[in-house]
Amino acid sequence: MANQKFKAIVIGGGPVGMYLAHALQQTGIDYVLYEKRDTIPPPTAFGIFLWPHGLRLLHQIGLIDQTEAISSLLTKISHVGPTGDVVREYSDFSLLELGHGYPVRMFDRASLAQMLYDNLRDPTTHIRTGKQLVDIQRRAGGVTAHFADGTREDGSIVIGADGIWSTARELMRRDSPEGLFDANPYLAGYRAVFGRAPLPTPRQDASSPVLEPEVQFEFHRDGALLQLFTSKREVHFIIYMRKKTEPRSEQENKAGKGGGFDPNIDDTDAAIAPWLDTRLVEGLTFGDLWQTRAAAGGADLDEGSVGLWSWGRTVLVGDAAHKVLPNQGMGANGGFESAAALVNQLTALLRHEPHPHAAELRQAFAAYQAERQGPMAAFQRMARDELDGWTRDGGPPLDALRAAVALIGPMVARAARLDAVPFPDERMGFAPWVYKVPAEAARAAGGGPKL
Repeated sequence: MANQKFKAIVIGGGPVGMYLAHALQQTGIDYVLYEKRDTIPPPTAFGIFLWPHGLRLLHQIGLIDQTEAISSLLTKISHVGPTGDVVREYSDFSLLELGHGYPVRMFDRASLAQMLYDNLRDPTTHIRTGKQLVDIQRRAGGVTAHFADGTREDGSIVIGADGIWSTARELMRRDSPEGLFDANPYLAGYRAVFGRAPLPTPRQDASSPVLEPEVQFEFHRDGALLQLFTSKREVHFIIYMRKKTEPRSEQENKAGKGGGFDPNIDDTDAAIAPWLDTRLVEGLTFGDLWQTRAAAGGADLDEGSVGLWSWGRTVLVGDAAHKVLPNQGMGANGGFESAAALVNQLTALLRHEPHPHAAELRQAFAAYQAERQGPMAAFQRMARDELDGWTRDGGPPLDALRAAVALIGPMVARAARLDAVPFPDERMGFAPWVYKVPAEAARAAGGGPKL
């Protein structure tokens, strides 16, 4: 058993789990991914946003052309007052591309998932769907994952990429000393209604404008915010509502109606009623958009970070370890980056020890968390501060909020990438990437080993 080839068992086939599969594939680490749903492309009601550092990671694994083909740019932000008039507009998204070489792009989650799946080598061998994790057992030199249908998988480690309701995390807590893991790692101070609808098109008998594509719109109210993101084909929307009670814990959410959906907003008609008459542009209200919705839902918005991201041979990535509010769109980007940082630690370890012991894995997992916990805590705080400002009674302090997001650029520039994957065509802007592939950095300095 101890001499079997190192293999990672990945739990969760969301965007982070699928990127992780590519990162493992690119670095030559064997893996198998288990997803509890019957299909990888999920039927979801909201889009996903990739910032320059997220797109850079997809470019490094050879997917930039496919990525651009299935996404839309975000070019500017438009803040709209109660009468539908634009009160502030700026093109910070375009500045990000000038700074880092990559723009901000919006995706339909199903299209992104399908692209990631289709571009794996031999996905039917490595991806298993309809498999609900129920147990992780340690054995000599590895672990065995057990699934509800009786399936079992032997491997070297388990990587939990299974989101905020992570079963892998719950099994870690079960097997660890009492008090080491908080049963309620996340809190929810906001709730939301979200969905998508077709992008309105002009009527033949009307000259009034419709929603401009590839723009982020912000509609502000005391204690609430309506965000619209327009692609070339769709409008994705999310209504944030500041909760009037104390934030609920993850366990309280999970025990509520709908497996995490807030029973107070399951009646979405009541939740969106105050917004129906909101004028988006001349001749178009949110109510008009709502009537054409393709999908919609409601949920509490969890946020926070788990105190310890690993136990034994199990380690967490993405929302299973760190959850940020969605208003800045940093969740998937942070998950991709954490996945890359974890794979970097594994490749460095396996280069020197093909069959690492548990103690060596603990060191690698600890180094991964030490690298990523600080940046994710910062992104979490920035998203919360921004949403608090956007929903402030009396209106948002737009100048202050815009100044605060100046922190994002330097953090993006310091993003991780895969150390063992050459990246000669990496795009650059006026704010160069801080971290280079070690071999490339050594060659730039005039010497050093080649990977």
